[in-house]
Amino acid sequence: MFDNQPKISNFGQFGILIALFGAGTIIAVIIQTLFALSMVNLSEMMSGNGKALLEAIALPQNVNKVRWMQCLGTFAMMFLPAFFFALIVSKQPYKYLGLSKSAHLNQILIVIGISITALFLSGGLGELNKIIPIPQNWAAKFKAMEDTYAEQVMIIASMKTFGDYLISILMIAILPALFEELFFRGALQQFLVSWFKNAHVAILVTSILFSVIHFSYYGFLPRLALGLMLGYIFYFSKNIWLNILMHFINNAVAITALYFTSVKGGDVKKAMDESYPLWVAIVTLVIVLYLFKLYKAACTKHQSEQSNNLVNID
Repeated sequence: MFDNQPKISNFGQFGILIALFGAGTIIAVIIQTLFALSMVNLSEMMSGNGKALLEAIALPQNVNKVRWMQCLGTFAMMFLPAFFFALIVSKQPYKYLGLSKSAHLNQILIVIGISITALFLSGGLGELNKIIPIPQNWAAKFKAMEDTYAEQVMIIASMKTFGDYLISILMIAILPALFEELFFRGALQQFLVSWFKNAHVAILVTSILFSVIHFSYYGFLPRLALGLMLGYIFYFSKNIWLNILMHFINNAVAITALYFTSVKGGDVKKAMDESYPLWVAIVTLVIVLYLFKLYKAACTKHQSEQSNNLVNID
């Protein structure tokens, strides 16, 4: 993708990325195991009974440990592979990952608009996800997985004070947005665009993997849509900071809603399951497409201005 990029074949790059992701996953498992051992003893871990660990994770005194376990695990599994992949395949790793770009105010404002509109689009797609007919035994398994996921989120996002809220914003909204965007858009999508020679296919495949890795059937379509939007945000701008901004807003809105619901004594689980009628998804999709038209034009203008500035400097 860059002229000064070392000549490593696409299959070679694919092997490198898979190997780095595998190594990162192993490190993440080690980190999570060490944190687990700090909450339960080794004999309970070796017994194969996960009940003791689940009970320990749910204890209020272990909330920060669970947050660190999740955060460091994501760092190892997402950030490290992306960073080292860029170091290997490019002589300009920060540029490759989109970390060296500046953003224009217009781009930032449009991305904020897309982010807010996307929340309603996701809610409508979530409703569509629920009504898609699937076998009853599949539905039961997916429901059990969804309940487990919801319990884990509620534990990690447990907030009783404003200090807890700020910690959650950092560890659940900011850092995961950074780690996941560097891996999925900065590394994986960049590589797939180069391999497939088709940006739209690369963005679709990346978005599917982005949604699948969250292991949530009933959240598949909303996360797929989010992945597509993030994919095109990066494709048009090559600026990962704009991706991180949108991903952060998506996470932060959910955390903020959970915080205020919890403080007011409301139903936190219900707040996590926010959905909207299908017509909302249709209306917001039209708005999102229009905003992306503006965003693409803003990116083109910004890149043209940067090119002119470089010419003037020369």
